[in-house]
Amino acid sequence: MYVKKIRSFIVLATSDSFRDAAEKLNITQPTLTKQIQLLEEIFGFKLFLRDNQGCYLTEEGKIIYKYAVNLANELDRLFCVVKKIKNGTTGVLNIGYTFSCINRLPEIINNYTEHHPMIKIQLHELSSEEQEKKLLSGELDIAFMEKPTNKQIKYTEIGSDHLVFIFNQKENFQINDFNDVKQILDKNTLCLPDYDSHFDLSQKITKYLSSNALNYPNVYYTNNVYNIISMANLHSNVTILPHSLVDNLKSTIKYKKLMGKGSKWKIGVSWNEEKAGKDVLTFINEIRDK
Repeated sequence: MYVKKIRSFIVLATSDSFRDAAEKLNITQPTLTKQIQLLEEIFGFKLFLRDNQGCYLTEEGKIIYKYAVNLANELDRLFCVVKKIKNGTTGVLNIGYTFSCINRLPEIINNYTEHHPMIKIQLHELSSEEQEKKLLSGELDIAFMEKPTNKQIKYTEIGSDHLVFIFNQKENFQINDFNDVKQILDKNTLCLPDYDSHFDLSQKITKYLSSNALNYPNVYYTNNVYNIISMANLHSNVTILPHSLVDNLKSTIKYKKLMGKGSKWKIGVSWNEEKAGKDVLTFINEIRDK
């Protein structure tokens, strides 16, 4: 291999003499001289000129120097990747998440990739039920979801989400109890996500309404969550959505936290301990340390 000879060439090119370069490389001067001579034989031309003042790059050597530096940098990057592979710090992580984690996930992913740039992250938006199945099958490495039912899947709580009642800020709705909510639903159109496009989200909202005996005679379904929020800006329209989906929006809407059964739920990070590799455990441990 020519790696040592190329590095010796670079050090000599930036040194005052063969002796100075040999000291920097921690080798003898004859060894350095031999390495340079072998390179010159391979290339077929002189790389250095020597006189009483020291050594200097030839015109050909100056050209080679630029390429040698680039090559050395690429080799450094190569060996860095090799080291990461040996340490198990490169690869792909398939990460699932629900709508409730949409605000938390970017910060978590950014913090992780900052320290592990060789790990490729692939994100999959799925319901908690779907994520649980894919954790068991090995299709997912990590899941941000509600607490799983299967004991094989480990779970660490990281927060919670809750439903909010959304309406136009011009409306002066007073929501102190379920009677207030019922009266609003009787007089306004409730905009909801449809089952086909947002099954998990739709199921959670309709289950909440059913569990708390909240009827909604006037309802409008759409396959776009943010279209629902826009609809709630219109007079006589309201909606119910998770706080995670509206917290960062700057619009004319107002929202109030709902009460009752199913209005709040916990979210966390899950993984299959039997299938978890080093990358997964590192990811989990870094979340726990925050």
